[in-house]
Amino acid sequence: GFVSDSIPLPVAAASMSRVISMEVLEHVEDPAAFLRELVRVGQPGALYLLAVPDPVGENIQKHIAPAPHFEPPNHIHIFEREEFARLVTGAGLEIVRRDAYGFFWTIWMCLFWATNKSNGIGLEGASHDLVQPPYPPLLNDWAKLWHQIIKMPEAAPMKQVLDQLLPKSQVIIARKPERS
Repeated sequence: GFVSDSIPLPVAAASMSRVISMEVLEHVEDPAAFLRELVRVGQPGALYLLAVPDPVGENIQKHIAPAPHFEPPNHIHIFEREEFARLVTGAGLEIVRRDAYGFFWTIWMCLFWATNKSNGIGLEGASHDLVQPPYPPLLNDWAKLWHQIIKMPEAAPMKQVLDQLLPKSQVIIARKPERS
């Protein structure tokens, strides 16, 4: 792995057959420039796995999470679904598939923010520094309940519906065209 400010990436042009950017675009100042840089390093035909938080979950959290969660270095962009797709195609990629997932995590994060607020815990700096164990008992209870639910044979269709209704993330699998 590389640690980089991403523009430019310390990787040769057209050298990667697979590019993964999970939950990054919402943090960068210029998402279009960052995505162009990801396209630069992909070979013709390269596959891209791209994910950003879903706007439904983000907009719910805006009412619960402390304001700094939506300030640098945290989530400074909320991408509507079609906006995310336009960003990907605008960078020159072809969308192969779109999906959404993570109902469990949308609820988990809402409970996390609400629990912190009720316990008088604020947020300063990067959210990932705050979201660490030990977790409040309510979050452990939610995880245990969800685990019991998804163990049921009938749970898979329900989980699919909930992931579409209230997803944590939206995902695009894209391909760099063979010819530019």
